[in-house]
Amino acid sequence: MKFIAPLLCLSTLASAQSFYDFNQIQEIRIYFAFSDWDYQLDTAKAGSESYLLADSVVVNNKTLEQCGVKYKGNSSYEAGRAKNPLHIKLDYEKNEDYQGFTDIKLGNGWSDNSMIREPLCYAILRKYMDAPRGNFAKVYINDSFYGLMNNAESIEKKFLLPHFYTSRHTFVKCNPLSIGSGLSNGPNLSYLGTDVANYVNKYERLCCMNIFSSAKDVC
Repeated sequence: MKFIAPLLCLSTLASAQSFYDFNQIQEIRIYFAFSDWDYQLDTAKAGSESYLLADSVVVNNKTLEQCGVKYKGNSSYEAGRAKNPLHIKLDYEKNEDYQGFTDIKLGNGWSDNSMIREPLCYAILRKYMDAPRGNFAKVYINDSFYGLMNNAESIEKKFLLPHFYTSRHTFVKCNPLSIGSGLSNGPNLSYLGTDVANYVNKYERLCCMNIFSSAKDVC
């Protein structure tokens, strides 16, 4: 019995260390210096979708300063909605990270009352292909409970290198607004020929970047 308790303690500590451990609920606290943060986030989303500067973000009791926060999403976002999805950029102003992660993507479980769809989907996908990890996070804003949210691993440089063994990548984002009257009109990965103009309204190239550098490259 003398050895069981320390082993159990070590097991608990090990599981708590992973930000995307499926069996652990994370805690994220966002602090703004202003009280009208919801109005300002809505305004930023309607404009250039820029980040608001948070005084601090506390992730599982670790305090990170001057992080960027914005609302994200398309159909999952709506001005005035009680819980909108969030994107937190930890290295927005300072060289901050949590366990090496600089981007935190929090979903609101839109159209999924169970809240399990996203993390469960990723758990199944990882058995067959490279896919992000996901779990749940309790989110507070200025110490008021904002809600339980899906916490999904961001597809960025920390994800790409161990999965695809490359130091370069190009990010391409689908544009759901171009779907129109049917999926056939939207970004469904169909081959549309060699003319780049056929893809401009359906996809957005976010960047081409060397993983070991913060500078964007032309590609």
